[in-house]
Amino acid sequence: MSSIQLSGLSTGIDTQSLIAQLMAVERRTINMYEARKAKHQEEKNVLSELQGLLSTLQSKSKALYDDEKLRAYGVASSDEDIVTAEASHDAFEGNHSVVINQLAAAERWVHSTGLEYAEDYVGEGTFIFSYNHKEIVIETTDTTTLNDLVGLINNDAENPGVTAGLLFYNDMHHLVLSGNDAGTDYEIKINSSNTEVWEMDWEFEVDSDNATLQSRITELDQFSGTLGTGDTININGTNASGVAITQVQLTVTDNTRIEHLIGEINDAFDGIATARFENGKITLVSDASGSSDMSINLTFTQGSGSTAALTLPDAAADWDETDGGVTTADLANFAEADFTETQQAQDSQIKVDGYPGGANDWITRSSNTVDDVIAGVTLHLHDVTDANGEQITLTRDVESVKTNLDAFISAYNDVVTNIKENTKYSENADEAGILIGDYLVRLIREQLRTPLYSQTDGFVEDIDSFLNPAQIGLDLDSDGFLSLDSATFNEAIADDYLGVLALIGADKTGSSNSNDIKFYGAGNNTTAGSYMVKAVYDGSGNLSEAFIKKSDENDSQYRSTTIVDNVIIGNTSLDSDGDPVYPEYNLQVTAPLTGTAGSTSYATIRVKQGFTGNIEDSLSNILHITEGSLTISQDSLDDKMETLQDKIELEEYRLGKREDRLIQRFAALEQTLSLMQGQLQYILAFGSRS
Repeated sequence: MSSIQLSGLSTGIDTQSLIAQLMAVERRTINMYEARKAKHQEEKNVLSELQGLLSTLQSKSKALYDDEKLRAYGVASSDEDIVTAEASHDAFEGNHSVVINQLAAAERWVHSTGLEYAEDYVGEGTFIFSYNHKEIVIETTDTTTLNDLVGLINNDAENPGVTAGLLFYNDMHHLVLSGNDAGTDYEIKINSSNTEVWEMDWEFEVDSDNATLQSRITELDQFSGTLGTGDTININGTNASGVAITQVQLTVTDNTRIEHLIGEINDAFDGIATARFENGKITLVSDASGSSDMSINLTFTQGSGSTAALTLPDAAADWDETDGGVTTADLANFAEADFTETQQAQDSQIKVDGYPGGANDWITRSSNTVDDVIAGVTLHLHDVTDANGEQITLTRDVESVKTNLDAFISAYNDVVTNIKENTKYSENADEAGILIGDYLVRLIREQLRTPLYSQTDGFVEDIDSFLNPAQIGLDLDSDGFLSLDSATFNEAIADDYLGVLALIGADKTGSSNSNDIKFYGAGNNTTAGSYMVKAVYDGSGNLSEAFIKKSDENDSQYRSTTIVDNVIIGNTSLDSDGDPVYPEYNLQVTAPLTGTAGSTSYATIRVKQGFTGNIEDSLSNILHITEGSLTISQDSLDDKMETLQDKIELEEYRLGKREDRLIQRFAALEQTLSLMQGQLQYILAFGSRS
């Protein structure tokens, strides 16, 4: 903008005001752009608020869309001072008796004689102990104090799980070794010398990463070929005296895992040595310190029809062996005889529902938390019981389902309130909501409403107890708000508990009307509903091809499938946007590999999805971070505002130039008028002298 300032004093014309008025007229286009931009920003702000409410609704939907996880149970104990419990959705309603014979305990050893001061020297030497079949060797010097010894034990990088401390008793300081874990697997042993250890010098791997206990033998990089019948891993070895152990054979199947091999090795060396698996390697540790002739040998034998091969560690070449007895424990006054075992490691012992029946037979675990005896229930043992035990009672937690439904309803109504507020028209104020007429908002409202009044996908009359949300008490009023009739809900859930949960949150579960063709699974993108499947057998009676269509489609719409072994997989074609072309995308059913020659078998497969899952699917599409309809709409508003801002800046630049030209013109006019006024005054003055 020009730096020329116009006062108008010389001419009497208010040029600044005149230019301002002219420019105000010129700014009408900018004002229009800015008003449109402000409206778009308001739209985006409102959509962002709606996005937050939809995200909340999505989280509440996720809490409901899996009917298995909806199953919840209240747990009560007849004596919480003795045993308590908690239940997951995998549990079942019922009563269980629990008899506790003993609690699991951790091992504890105390140095008997002790030292007068914690700063007293323990002397130079070697102290060796083991825990959980792992050994630690501590070297001391002539200036190592009792306090230092505690630190050497606790800070050793190889410490297998023992905490050292000091106990002051009878004017003496006693070294205390405490196991960090309970159970007989976690014994502390004060060793006179080191134990013998055999460790593989290479790792079992799966896809070039270290295998784990859960890795299947057939997944190992060291495995090739195909199993037959009777493939085995043979376990041989010798005890500490060099006497051969009885061979153990592990039959290898497609589901045999590393943990099964470790278990069989431990069975073979029971009481002689213990195997473990860490970082892809098998380690075998003698259960006794000192010299040993222990050995291990693993071999693989093919079964009938097998082409399998499995590389296993060879006894001669593939083990790193540490001889037992090479290192002697010689720290004076710290031998096993100088310690007292004040608490022995022991397992918990329980009976559940009278099992096992023998008087001296118990279920044993290395912890007082037991989670694998009663399905879906974790027991916490606090004390022993009498022979009658205590009672654990599991009852259906219906209130938790209602609580989750109420949270869903509240979040849904918040969305409805927001949409109504921003799409209404006020006749009194002659004012329309910022989103009135917005197609996306109308689409969102309809996508969320439809599952709440329609028949739920995959549910069929005379087969399912409930077909739509209204039948379990959910009601949409005339204004679109959702509510729950507690009386109807309570009656429905009492009548068919699992039926209610399925209507709410069945997660692509399936069923079949055929004894031969069975539902196997469905993908996230499989459309819920009813399907017809036909399996075709060739002239030799072998499954040759299969077809799937929706039940309401005609026979000409049967579509081809992929067959893998006996699994029939629905058409997985995708369109240009990467979306499934057909509703049976990744639907999986099984069929017999052989049948009557030249025959065709048919089945109706139902895929069920609860109404909250349907709503969650819609919300996922709406809220997708890059491709969601709401995201696209907001991005479109950003583009429009950016375009308007570009126009505003261009118009501001044009108006700046226009103002400069006006200022320059009025400045020239004022200069001309000033000159003329001066000339006129001169003429008048000259005339008066004459």
